[in-house]
Amino acid sequence: MMAGRILFCCFILSLQVGNNRSIEEIGRYYWLPGEDLDITCYNLSPGPRRIFCQGENVLLNTTSNKAARGRSSIKYSERVCDKSYNLTVRVSNLTLSDSGLYRCGLTDSPSTFIKFKAFVAEDLLDGSKDHHLHKEAGSSLTVACSFNFSGKTKYFCRGECEEGENILVYTDGVRAQSSRYSIGHGKHKSSAVFYVTIKNLTTSDSGRYRCLSYLSSRKNSYVDFNVSVSDAVFTPAAPQLPSSHYVPVVVGVTLAAMMVLIPAVLLVSCRRRSVRDSRRRGDDGIKMENVGYKNVSSQDSTYQNLSPATTDQNQIYSTPTQP
Repeated sequence: MMAGRILFCCFILSLQVGNNRSIEEIGRYYWLPGEDLDITCYNLSPGPRRIFCQGENVLLNTTSNKAARGRSSIKYSERVCDKSYNLTVRVSNLTLSDSGLYRCGLTDSPSTFIKFKAFVAEDLLDGSKDHHLHKEAGSSLTVACSFNFSGKTKYFCRGECEEGENILVYTDGVRAQSSRYSIGHGKHKSSAVFYVTIKNLTTSDSGRYRCLSYLSSRKNSYVDFNVSVSDAVFTPAAPQLPSSHYVPVVVGVTLAAMMVLIPAVLLVSCRRRSVRDSRRRGDDGIKMENVGYKNVSSQDSTYQNLSPATTDQNQIYSTPTQP
């Protein structure tokens, strides 16, 4: 009875894993903007942690069997039948910036992590209209070419595919890469789709391209699109204003400085006033006041008998008073 339950459990789990794209089957994944990255990393080295990273950026690092932060989430599970340790990782509502290398694991040792690459296509292209894409030099381009059937061979060409030198990359399998060009096969809803990527674009990459799905000489289909690559435009960074978190600190420092400076200014002013007052006092502390000039008449007999040294018509007089 117990053996039957274990077999039934393994069967159900195998179906659940089969619904997710396996890391061991392919190492590259393709999506469109707005879709959800949903992958199970299985047969991991056992450990107490659940770690999910994009490049060097740690999206989640926890000991919980289920966790979420922002658009990222993880769920840990074990398969009893084969004693495998699995981690299902998810990034919802994908954007172009989500393209890149991902890692998942259960230990702190990076050597035990499983790695995979995710590509988010800029657009889903079909033959119903002309497609024009604008990119900057140095960037990468990934688009999804959609067809109503899956041809045996997939081609990605510069211009038409009649000439061999126009073929950038092709494959009879799931994916292929040649220099800066790559192809990956997949499905989007009911359509057969393959994704094409050009890395490190230059202005000379501007032109017309073709995705060709070839089944036979009588049955093939293609999608054309145009790419315009312009020189990267340097935009100087805007000056950074102080963060609102630092405003209280700045205000506090300013007020403290004012509390120190204002008394200092008042003290200096009082000392200067004291010095001025002291200069108006005599050596014995007697205050000199009512200082003025008196115009002395030369006809006054009282002053006519004075010596010349004391008969200057403009005499300075002072009246000492006790303070």
